[in-house]
Amino acid sequence: MRLDKVYIDGFKNLKQLEVNFDESHLTTVLIGQNGAGKSNLIEAITQVFRWVDLRRNEPRFHYRVDYRIQPNNLDLFEHVHITLSNVPGEPAIRVDDREIKRTEFEKRKTEWFPDLVFGYYSGGSRRLESLFDSHQRRYYDAIKLEDNAEKVSEAQAARRLFYCRPIHGVLALTALFSFPDAKVTQELSSKLGITGFHSILNLFREPWFAKGKKALAEDLWGAGGPAGRTAMSLNELAFHPLALEGNAIDDYRDKKQSEPQYAAFLHSLATLQKFAQGFANEREMFYALEAMDISDLIREVLLWVTRSNDASGDVGFADLSDGERQLLMVLGLIRVSRGKRALFLLDEPDTHLNPHWQHSYLKLIEDWTGIAADKDKCHIILTSHNPLTISALTRAEVRIITQGAEGMVTASAPYADPKGMGFTATLTEIFGLPTSLDVETQHMVDERNALAQLIDKSAAQERQLISINDKLARLGFLYEDREPLYQDFLRAWHDVRYADRPPLTPEQIRGRHLAMKSLIQHLMTKEGNA
Repeated sequence: MRLDKVYIDGFKNLKQLEVNFDESHLTTVLIGQNGAGKSNLIEAITQVFRWVDLRRNEPRFHYRVDYRIQPNNLDLFEHVHITLSNVPGEPAIRVDDREIKRTEFEKRKTEWFPDLVFGYYSGGSRRLESLFDSHQRRYYDAIKLEDNAEKVSEAQAARRLFYCRPIHGVLALTALFSFPDAKVTQELSSKLGITGFHSILNLFREPWFAKGKKALAEDLWGAGGPAGRTAMSLNELAFHPLALEGNAIDDYRDKKQSEPQYAAFLHSLATLQKFAQGFANEREMFYALEAMDISDLIREVLLWVTRSNDASGDVGFADLSDGERQLLMVLGLIRVSRGKRALFLLDEPDTHLNPHWQHSYLKLIEDWTGIAADKDKCHIILTSHNPLTISALTRAEVRIITQGAEGMVTASAPYADPKGMGFTATLTEIFGLPTSLDVETQHMVDERNALAQLIDKSAAQERQLISINDKLARLGFLYEDREPLYQDFLRAWHDVRYADRPPLTPEQIRGRHLAMKSLIQHLMTKEGNA
């Protein structure tokens, strides 16, 4: 599953926007200024897939989405091109440029529609998450009391849009420990320092549907369906399960109140893997654990791990950094989606990562996808503000979203590969910063350059130039202002000051690059002739 082209017209600030993805690459990173429309593009794509799948909440904008996908009954390397459109005068659905009726598409949706469209936003807003509510509600209604395993499996397959929430990280990691894979275990250890499972506490609470009824905590308040079955299996294997009264406080506005709870503690990896014997694989186990959460049965899941620097089991999942937990959530969901044709729409997933992980984030995702999933079946679209995240990419893997002076939003590849540029050049040549220096230092550089290019300097100007050069030298800047070629360059460039300039558009960056190249060539020719 790879996106090819997306056209959006009339969604928020996106007007006649066309994004041409390079479908030969696993990842595409969307960058741009705040408010340019990166998140809007993620939301618009989600709305299109939601509408085509459920026929609910028809988009109030024009769209055309082209993607290629491998039908499940064909060889991995064979694929078809699908076009979804509501542009006036165009067919609603085309397969390999052949118009398809809605009825035929519905019959063959399992071939032509992505198995999973994942969404994730690292911030606190529910704007993106709310677009997945219809699928979540339909899935919950289908499984909450369902005892037929085949029908539960069908409901899971029909849940084609999936929003990643914080609890999914701990559930996915639990499933990974239950079905260990040597390569995955090695990646967890080498990249995250997580060497193994220690123990897990599932703290259940009285769900909303049991309130006011005479149901016992030991019976898990009569919970049914996969949620009830999973909870009872945990209860049977738990070390001294315990009914208790807990405090239910979800945030600072809630009054402290008593809540019936039930604690089921699995104290060893052997016990966890015994519990896992009831499932065919980690995906099936993950969905069973998640069913308890969406059925309002879980108050908290506390998972403890061993780490390379701490084998005591005192390190809980909650003790990991925000960046580690977010990374584990994304990696875990890639793993449980193994074999599926999946589109990942990730809005700023690198926000809480340290610089080292930001620098290696996409490499880690790519390596993990190769290990944990079928790389050729996935496409990862993510937004980022971080130059480190794109520092190892080619221009084909980056799209710069820019809003022009008249409000038109465009998407284009940078003029050069970020790979090999280095951090500073990525800021100026890709993100469009006029300078990577702080404003005060850049002011001194601008003033120094203005003075250096003067042919006849007054005594005061000479003293000022000496003073500025001294200050810059103390900051690590060493300039030689007696070089004739550099003097000529400064004279030709004398009107350019960078300290207070706004960010440049991709076209302006490309134009600046070509202008500098032309100027230097001219000066070198002039020097050669002299």
